[in-house]
Amino acid sequence: MNTLLILLTQTKVAASIEILLLLLVAALIGYLTAWLYYKSVYIRRIKAIESDKSELNKRVDNLNAESNSLHKNLIEKDHQIEDLTSEVNALKALHAKDVHKTDKMKSKNKKTEQLLHDKNEDLVNLKQGMHLLDYNSFGTATEEDKDDLKMISGIGTFIEERLYALDIFTFRQISNFSASDIETIDESIIYFSGRIQRDEWVEQAKELVHDEEERITFLERIRARKALIYFNRIGIATKEEADDLTSISGIGGWINEKLNALEIYTFRQISNFTKEDIEIVTEAIEYFPGRIERDEWIYQAKELIINEISKPELLKRISVMKSRFYYDRLGVAHRHHANNLTLIKGISLWIEEKLNMLDIYTFSQISKLTPTDVETLTEILEISPGRIDRDQWISQARELAKKKLSAV
Repeated sequence: MNTLLILLTQTKVAASIEILLLLLVAALIGYLTAWLYYKSVYIRRIKAIESDKSELNKRVDNLNAESNSLHKNLIEKDHQIEDLTSEVNALKALHAKDVHKTDKMKSKNKKTEQLLHDKNEDLVNLKQGMHLLDYNSFGTATEEDKDDLKMISGIGTFIEERLYALDIFTFRQISNFSASDIETIDESIIYFSGRIQRDEWVEQAKELVHDEEERITFLERIRARKALIYFNRIGIATKEEADDLTSISGIGGWINEKLNALEIYTFRQISNFTKEDIEIVTEAIEYFPGRIERDEWIYQAKELIINEISKPELLKRISVMKSRFYYDRLGVAHRHHANNLTLIKGISLWIEEKLNMLDIYTFSQISKLTPTDVETLTEILEISPGRIDRDQWISQARELAKKKLSAV
């Protein structure tokens, strides 16, 4: 019985072991089967997925590259927009500037038209006063006979135009002016009281009235005196170096020719004049004593040298500075209403010319100058500080303005 039990027990253990072995084999077979199935099915799917992933990664890379390219293009477009915006703003500014310039030109043209109208009206008024002149006294002439009256020192384009308007065309007519003629032209018509006598028009015209041959003889006589000039002091110049000496107010075409006859051609030479040189030159060119000093030739010559620009450019530069004055206080005046400012002691032809470029033409305007205006004028005119007060421009102008009003 015991043996039987032992056998049964052994049989059960063997069976259990066999069963376990069979289960183990079955599990192994299942694992191998599953592994082979995984290998045959899922590996392919994994490879397909990995292939898709690779493709997707490539697409992502391409999209990233495209995104970067688009971002770069976007930045470039932003720069282009900025550039175009700047260009548009610049064009707007240029347009605004052009509009302002156009408006300014329109305003200037309007002002010029008004001035031309006033000028024409003024010349018409002049002609209406022609009956006051005694043409039997100084003679008649036509436009065909006209001389270049600017050859006379003291006659510029403005005064020449007014003389032509009065049918005064020739040196011969001016040389025949009587005291009565001068008074009539001075006080009643031309608005430059005292200038005819001050600048010795009659005496200059008498020299110019000669024919060409007589003028050449006259200049030869002057040329013979050049040995009297101290060229070692004033400097030597040639005709090729010649400046336009008529740029100096007080030197007309005829005086220019006489100076050239002495081989005085440049501003530099005149700027070096001493008192002795002035006396020698005055006598040599048979000029009027004191005129060189009074018209400030040396001062003008030095100014033209220092600024190194032509007289028109210098006057244009001065004209720009008129914005520094308050004309609502000083009063507005035009050239055809100009007073002879050289009647004020201390105002030479050159100073007067510069004042005119500042639209200061009358005694009344000068009489209204404030201390600030005086300081500004001193700076612009480049005259010595205190000169305006020292020469009493304002009080002189006030008195002259009163006389002019009482004469009206």
